[in-house]
Amino acid sequence: MLNYPKISIVTVNFNGAKYLEATILSVLNQNYPNLEYIIIDGASTDGSIDIIKKYADKLSYWISEKDNGQYDAVQKGFEKSTGTIMAWINSDDLYVPYCFFEVAKIFERFKDVKWLMGIPREYMESGAMLSRITLPWGRWSKYRYYTYDFQFIQQESTFWKRELWEKAGSKMDVSQKYAGDMELWARFFRYEQLHTTLVTFAGFRNSSENQRSVAFRNEYLKECEQIVKRELKMKLTLSRFYYVLLRIFGYIFSPFFFFDIPVLNLIYPLLFNIPRPINYNFDKKEYTRKGLMVKYPPLYIFKKQVHLKKFK
Repeated sequence: MLNYPKISIVTVNFNGAKYLEATILSVLNQNYPNLEYIIIDGASTDGSIDIIKKYADKLSYWISEKDNGQYDAVQKGFEKSTGTIMAWINSDDLYVPYCFFEVAKIFERFKDVKWLMGIPREYMESGAMLSRITLPWGRWSKYRYYTYDFQFIQQESTFWKRELWEKAGSKMDVSQKYAGDMELWARFFRYEQLHTTLVTFAGFRNSSENQRSVAFRNEYLKECEQIVKRELKMKLTLSRFYYVLLRIFGYIFSPFFFFDIPVLNLIYPLLFNIPRPINYNFDKKEYTRKGLMVKYPPLYIFKKQVHLKKFK
């Protein structure tokens, strides 16, 4: 029987009333029995407070006050959290129903997994989900980061163990104006691998209104570059030279990986130490690291369904 570890979710909001209630419901409607939900509002004036108060009895903590930016708000939330599994979601993004149960199952089954991301998904402004990000793209390692391939670990689809948070300093870098998530991932990579599962946990909403990731994209990338440079400076000279070579090898072998060319697609994940994805075996009803990606359609021959190389 699954032991339900406490999951702490932080939502940060500033004048995001248009989508805030949908985000809150995507958390509460998980019906996860050991949920700690915290909302940090930055003194909104658009009706957000009324929405938060509507669900106040279901929240573990909430506050509305001026802050020093998004990551200061995230830090406030995590300081109030006590769960063994942690995550944050912004006030316009959405969790997929029942994903918290699957997060708990994966962490329970794979004790070596301390940091986990679902397959990245996006939402249209209307709330319809769009799947345009493929599996090879959504598998990460610190070596991809150190060779400037850092676009992007999807923050709202990412969960981690508190022990990793504590190893990484138990803090957000509030000096980062745009790339606080990237800075946190860089510190996580010092200690653990990021594991990807084929399960969808959440989606990023593409909005036409006040979208920081669009309006300040160039500023975000500049901060990201500075973070990579900081991490590389901490390495020995020989290690930095290795990453230069690895970057060259990446240009050569990454097309085989991202275009999923058989046999040759194995070289890139070996070079860049990318963990195998966590899949689900429907026959055994359990999570597995075995490759079970359905790749080829079945053929119907002599009144029988025949799978030609059914699983990749």
